[in-house]
Amino acid sequence: MVWGDGDGYVFKIIGKVMLEISMTEGKSGAATRWYDALVRPVVDFVFGWSVTVKVRLLLIILIVLPAIGGLVLLESSPSDLQTYFIFALVGTLAFIGPLSKVVADYLVMRDLRDVERFCLRLKAGNYHVKFDLPPQTDEERDVLVLKRNLNWMAHVISRREMQLEAELAKTHKERVRFADMSLRDQLTGLYNRRGMEEKLSESAHEARTTERPLTMLFLDADKFKAVNDTYGHQAGDDLLRNLGAIIRANVREGVDVPFRYGGDEFGVLLVGIDLERAEVIAGRILRAYNEIRIGESSLSIGVATMIRTADGYLDDAVRMLSYADQAAYEAKRGGGSRVHVHKESGKHVHGVGSVSFAPGVVGRRSIA
Repeated sequence: MVWGDGDGYVFKIIGKVMLEISMTEGKSGAATRWYDALVRPVVDFVFGWSVTVKVRLLLIILIVLPAIGGLVLLESSPSDLQTYFIFALVGTLAFIGPLSKVVADYLVMRDLRDVERFCLRLKAGNYHVKFDLPPQTDEERDVLVLKRNLNWMAHVISRREMQLEAELAKTHKERVRFADMSLRDQLTGLYNRRGMEEKLSESAHEARTTERPLTMLFLDADKFKAVNDTYGHQAGDDLLRNLGAIIRANVREGVDVPFRYGGDEFGVLLVGIDLERAEVIAGRILRAYNEIRIGESSLSIGVATMIRTADGYLDDAVRMLSYADQAAYEAKRGGGSRVHVHKESGKHVHGVGSVSFAPGVVGRRSIA
């Protein structure tokens, strides 16, 4: 028998028996002191030994002590028998160190190393590790039972880890969805003003390194209040919803940034699109809107490109939005249902003043 975690069990039993005997004799206090003074130090001392030391002590008890006892008992016996015991004693003392290591490794240390490797792999996050064990029987070694329990523990941890990963993925997905909802207009599904501001800032910083042009369309649904007053708010909502769908259908999803600025004002940030192509896109949107407009409503579109200055990309992008807004106002003041290019953008690209055209004459610009 090799002493393990149950080492000192006999000492504990002896101590408890002595304690019970003393208590029956009315001497429980003395027995407790006797146990604490004699038995407990021995038990604690034995628990602190390594497995190899415990095996070495066991071999001494089983081999060396009987050999010494034999020498004492056979002191008057024939010399050849005494010689045998002497050789047995010397041989045992010489090889007790290596022998104890071999016995300890065979009985305990090999299994402990397997358990250690198992635990290290668990610690590293490999929860699918398991011992290759034979079919379970009614009576098994303690180490085999321990390995089965460790296999089950790894299985439980693996399942919980998978559940946790699924919950974290779901939580992340919900967080992304709610974050996106906070940047979206509920009626049209386009970006709201906050979402536009975030995307405008991102695009401005990207333009710093990519040198891609940025162009802004600003759309104003004219006479929208008259639609609400004449046809009802539901009709007005339908008109805005349809306008949002038209805008989304004429831009690139995931690249351009269509948004509802507020009320009846919309816009599109065109990424990598120059002014001429932006005018074509604006004309398509205007023609599509005229096909679904309600009553006397019309659409005024302003176009402006980002002009790089020493103020920085973000300031230039904000200025572009302001220019597009001003251009939409000029289109509205000119009677609506037209696209107007801001004069600064026109100078920068065409070398002329602001340009304005109606949807039917795209490409034939009239100087405003």
